[in-house]
Amino acid sequence: MQVVLIYPDLLEGAAWRGYYYSGIGILAAVLRQAGHQPRLLHVTQMPTEQAFCAGLEALLPQTGPLLIGFSVTSNMLPFLQQWSGWIKRCWPEAWIIAGGVHPTLAPEETLALADVDLVCLGEGEGALVELAEAIEAGRSPSGIQNLWWKRPDGVVERHPLRPLVDLDTLPFPEREIYDYAHLHHERMGEATMMVSRGCPYRCTYCCNEALREVYRGLGRPVRFRSVPLVVEELRRVLQEYPFIERFIFDDDILPLRKDWFREFAQAYGEQIGRPFACNLRPNLADEEVVALLKQAGCDEVRFGIESGNDEVRNNLLERRISREQLLRAFRLCHQAGIKTFAFNMVGLPGETVQEMLDTVKLNAAVQADVTRVTIFYPYQRTVLHNVCQQMGLLTDRVVADYATDTVLAYEKLQRNRIIFIRRYFPLLAKLYRLSQRLPSWVERGLDALLSARWTTLSLFYAANKIYDLVRGNTTLDRWAMAFRRRFFG
Repeated sequence: MQVVLIYPDLLEGAAWRGYYYSGIGILAAVLRQAGHQPRLLHVTQMPTEQAFCAGLEALLPQTGPLLIGFSVTSNMLPFLQQWSGWIKRCWPEAWIIAGGVHPTLAPEETLALADVDLVCLGEGEGALVELAEAIEAGRSPSGIQNLWWKRPDGVVERHPLRPLVDLDTLPFPEREIYDYAHLHHERMGEATMMVSRGCPYRCTYCCNEALREVYRGLGRPVRFRSVPLVVEELRRVLQEYPFIERFIFDDDILPLRKDWFREFAQAYGEQIGRPFACNLRPNLADEEVVALLKQAGCDEVRFGIESGNDEVRNNLLERRISREQLLRAFRLCHQAGIKTFAFNMVGLPGETVQEMLDTVKLNAAVQADVTRVTIFYPYQRTVLHNVCQQMGLLTDRVVADYATDTVLAYEKLQRNRIIFIRRYFPLLAKLYRLSQRLPSWVERGLDALLSARWTTLSLFYAANKIYDLVRGNTTLDRWAMAFRRRFFG
């Protein structure tokens, strides 16, 4: 049967064309392997009901049962609620299932949405195939592991989870289900990859610890695909998409296991030979790992700084990474001729403007080639979600991305500061890098200026309005994106 997957991929900017998500690619691949026909509705701009239903109608079969699956994160839940209602008005007999991190960690809340029929907890490859087979045969979803089903009588059937999948048994993810050549990275000749699942660390803002609890007793939550299969997938991507010149590995920590990574570095360097970027935790960046990265052809390493304030980073976020480890990790990469990319967050619960500026200053000190910053979002069942709840900071505000606004109950002054620092972070980092070469009073003066109330009410407010104007216009947004890549990486 034909199965339509819906991927809400709404980021800031009228020029946004979408991101390749391998999770949907693998779901499409297992469905096709089982004899079904997957289709994708990739939503990259906020749709009207008419446009959404027209796009969906073009993908649906003329006759037969309808199975429509959503992949959603917490900040996309309001769109699941709205769009599932649109679907049921046009196709009341459609089966709607929601999967992803939020349905896994908050299944009751997700299934409580009026037009959602099922939720998938955990890994969905086997469950989605079994569901498609059941619906095609006219059977109910009763008994399918990983699924919770809201029966017509209102009773919820809760089925247990199946063991975690061996990644080597999965087909390679589909890319052709997307408008692949026109996606964000692919337009620049880059292909994104995922060759592992899971992370062993316990950062308080991340859902990994909650997911480990969900998967307890079902297998190893941290898994890697074998190196020969990774190399084979890379070869296929290069063969099928000759415009690809570089790879980006989105795995939480690609060099997590040194034995696996030693094998990977040798095989990649000898058989693929294209530049690539990957994520690495700063405390794992030693001389051997950096040398292996260089050997393999890595041209960019992405580190999570998250906060430049030691107290915030190590006590609130539980990163347990010292300033010295951060400086050393960036230095080792620079010495090896590898570019560095820094991930950061602002708007954390209780975070002051000075603590946010500490993050800007640490980025300046490590001399990151590229800086990215997001606005903190409190994911359910994380430690920081509980902290926000205890502090009375949770709201019903809807924010579709991690760049536009904070969902926490901050007053307007603090919200303006968070939004401004997020948007102009690379420029601020360059200013602080310059100030660090000058007498110390220059940096103190910059701190005072950026912390002042009048600056927030005047400069920050005006700069944020200009930013909104640019990002809402497709042409201006494309120019802004090109300018940012040219001067800020």
